[in-house]
Amino acid sequence: MNRLRGDFHLAIVVLFGAITVLGITPFALYRFANGQPLVAVVDLMIVACISGGSIYAWRTGRSYGAAIFVAVTYSIGCVVVAYLAGLSGLLWVYPVLVANFLLVPRWPALMISTAAVAAIAMGDVALVTGAHKVMFMATSFVVSLFSFVFASRAELQRSQLEAIASRDPLTGASNRRGMEAELEVAMASSIRTRKPLSLLVFDLDHFKQVNDSFGHEAGDELLVRVADVVRGTVRTDDRFFRLGGEEFGLLLPNANAASLRNIAEKLRVAVASEVQCHGRSITISIGATCFCPGESASDWLGRTDAAMYRAKRSGRNRSVFEDECSEEGVVPAMTLFAERPAGE
Repeated sequence: MNRLRGDFHLAIVVLFGAITVLGITPFALYRFANGQPLVAVVDLMIVACISGGSIYAWRTGRSYGAAIFVAVTYSIGCVVVAYLAGLSGLLWVYPVLVANFLLVPRWPALMISTAAVAAIAMGDVALVTGAHKVMFMATSFVVSLFSFVFASRAELQRSQLEAIASRDPLTGASNRRGMEAELEVAMASSIRTRKPLSLLVFDLDHFKQVNDSFGHEAGDELLVRVADVVRGTVRTDDRFFRLGGEEFGLLLPNANAASLRNIAEKLRVAVASEVQCHGRSITISIGATCFCPGESASDWLGRTDAAMYRAKRSGRNRSVFEDECSEEGVVPAMTLFAERPAGE
C-alpha cells in the first residue's frame, strides 16, 4: 500500500489490472455460455495480458513500459472484439479510449487511440454504412478530445501537488515524504540490478545555538547555505532530502562502502570549510550505511539515523559509517574522526 500511495502511475496500472479481471472475466464466461467461444477466448487473452502487465509493473517498478503494453493490448483487443462481435463489441471502444489517456502520456495515447479507431472504421462488420462510420469517428473524436483535455489538466495539477507535497520550500530539497517514496523505488532497483545503494544522514551541529543567538532568519539562511554546498559536492545522480529541522539525507545509488566513506568525508570537510555563521564555522555529524537486501526502508533509515546519533555523541563534526552486509555478519560501526575547527 505504501508503494501505491507513493507511486501514482503504478497505482493506475495496478488498478486497471484489477478492473480488467473483475470487469471482463464475467463477459468471457457469459460468451462461453452463449455459444461465442472465440470471442470469449479473446476476452480471456486480454485479461491474461493486462494482468501480466500489471504484475510486471508491480514487481519491477517499471510502470511506464507496462502502461504502454496495457494500452496497446486494450486497443488491439477492442478492435478484435469489434470485428468478432459486431456492435456489442464496438461499445468497448469508448472506455478503452478513456483508459488510454489515463494510462499513458497524452500524445502516445492519442496515437494508440487513433490507430484503434481507424482500424475499426476501415472494416464493414461493426459499421455497415458510411453514415455509421462517420458517426463512430465523430463520437470517438469527442471522447478522445475530452480525455485529452482532462489528462492534460490532471497531469498539470498532479505535478504541482507532488512538488508541493514532496519538496521543502526553504532549501528546495525533497522532504521526508519524497524520500520515503524514492527509497522504495531505489531499493527495488538495487535488488533487481544487484548494484550497491547507500544512504547518508547528517545533522548540523549546535544549530539551536545559532537560532538562539542570531535568530531564526539566520538559521534559515544557514540551512540554505548548507543545501547549496551539498548540491555542489555530491554526484549528479545522488538524491538530496531535508528530513526536518536541521537534518538532511542523501540517497546514493551505485555507491559501495568505499565510495560512501569518501562521499561522507568530502561532504563533512566541504561544510566545515565553506559554511560560516557570523564568523563561526559550521560543522555536521554524519551517519552513513549501505543498503542490505531484505531490510525494510524504515529499518534502513533507522539504522542510518542511529549511526548519525553516534557521531553526535562522539563529539560531533565526524562521520560514522556502518556496514552490516558483509559476509562475516554485522560489522561494528566505523567512526571517521576529524579535528574540530577552532571555536567548535
